[in-house]
Amino acid sequence: MNMPAEVFAMLKSYSGEPMILALLIIAATFVLEDAATVAAALLSAAGYISWELALLALYVGIFAGDLALYALGAMARRSKMIADFVGMQRIEKGERWLGHRLTVSLIAARFLPGARLPAYTASGFLRVPFMHFALVAAIAAAVWTPLLFSAVYMFGTAIIERLGVWKYVAGGALIILVLFWPWIAKRWIPRQA
Repeated sequence: MNMPAEVFAMLKSYSGEPMILALLIIAATFVLEDAATVAAALLSAAGYISWELALLALYVGIFAGDLALYALGAMARRSKMIADFVGMQRIEKGERWLGHRLTVSLIAARFLPGARLPAYTASGFLRVPFMHFALVAAIAAAVWTPLLFSAVYMFGTAIIERLGVWKYVAGGALIILVLFWPWIAKRWIPRQA
């Protein structure tokens, strides 16, 4: 199953209806955020939806998804069964650990594949102040979403063809960035007091 191709095909089928496309892009972010971003950028580059509307729909969907993950964690915390399963000692330890690394952890979770779900849900579970969470999540999404969207929009599939053998170098550089992001974030992003 090729999920990005299926998402793209579904979105393309509504090419004459930009508002429906925007709503579908928002919904698609809840299923597979990166695939929705790629599909929205390609649809925009092909002229099916304006880049402004596509990017706005992506941002709304991504930020709403972030808030939903936080809410899921907060609801789980209210469950006595889940709280007992995790244990108060672990919860308190997690609260202390996250409290010292909150902003960096939330930003890193946005950029590291697979980290957003556990980090954002844990934020709700560990009672991270909602306004702090929402502000950091909003800013991180406001940086990440246009970066990925713009890269796909500007270069699309043509970049892969034009890079030739260099596509492996670019892919390797991206992997290195992802692997060393915690070190980069720790070194260059100031810690909270």
